[in-house]
Amino acid sequence: MFRGQELTRPKNRSILFTVIVVIAVVLGSSMSPVLGYLSGITGLLAIIFASILDSFWPRGNKPENSVVFALFWGVMLGGVLPMIVRVFLEGGLEAVYQMLVA
Repeated sequence: MFRGQELTRPKNRSILFTVIVVIAVVLGSSMSPVLGYLSGITGLLAIIFASILDSFWPRGNKPENSVVFALFWGVMLGGVLPMIVRVFLEGGLEAVYQMLVA
């Protein structure tokens, strides 16, 4: 990110696709370890494609690719956020800190 490049709001289509991917990842990873593994692989591929296409977040001069944006943020939010919330509910901030530093 360079100076002078303002962040903009993602398109509504990107946000809708992201919500769909989050729901699919949370449900899939809780139903089967194989689906959790596939969502992890999808997350790794989304990181690669988002890096190549520079679609992590839209900027004023370049809109995001809706599919890559949705896959990246959907897998990150659907895979990582529930784990952090679960660790927090079980052990509080100390457990989250230990998870991050260990």
